[in-house]
Amino acid sequence: MRSENADKFNHDADAPEYDRDVLNESHPIRAGYEDLLKWVAQQVPSNSKVVDLGSGTGNLAMRIESPTKLICVDVSEQMTRIARSKLAGLPCAFVLADLLECFTELPVVDSIVSTYAIHHLAPTEKPILFRNVCDHLRPGGKAVFGDLMFESARAEAAICSEYSSTGRQNLVDDINDEFFWHLDVATDELKRLGFKVRSKRFSELSWGLLAEKPDS
Repeated sequence: MRSENADKFNHDADAPEYDRDVLNESHPIRAGYEDLLKWVAQQVPSNSKVVDLGSGTGNLAMRIESPTKLICVDVSEQMTRIARSKLAGLPCAFVLADLLECFTELPVVDSIVSTYAIHHLAPTEKPILFRNVCDHLRPGGKAVFGDLMFESARAEAAICSEYSSTGRQNLVDDINDEFFWHLDVATDELKRLGFKVRSKRFSELSWGLLAEKPDS
């Protein structure tokens, strides 16, 4: 199954400037970027077999400590080309695929991580991804996400209203063009799958979420 907007959110055209652009944390969408990536990487035990969903140019993968195997998944050929260069020497494999279609090629692993990618999935697609993540994690494994999120639909409405009223309608338009998570909904969905879930906020628009699968 391929996600509905896979082609729209293929970032081949953005690849050459991507690593420079993400350094601009004065922009609300980029605020907290570095701290969030570090936090996600720190949740992954060393000597783990890890899948990185939406691995982009490898900024998260390069922060993961001593993986035994690191499988980087991204739909963008140009982003993956940059990641191959940055991750040279690490035990990496690369899967050029969409966030949903990739699971037919993935093994069961210790950890699945993702940063700033799953907000490209429509609300009806995120539960499908969560079920696939659950199926591809060993008992006791971890799923760790860092992404653009609102606490709830009500929080999204309030923040977007504030942006609009202070002359930042362009930011509201950017938000409406994608599918930022609603943390309360995602937490409930992951708990229904049996995960133990906790979250941490890094900026007005970015959160980290750790989902731990039961041992049995």
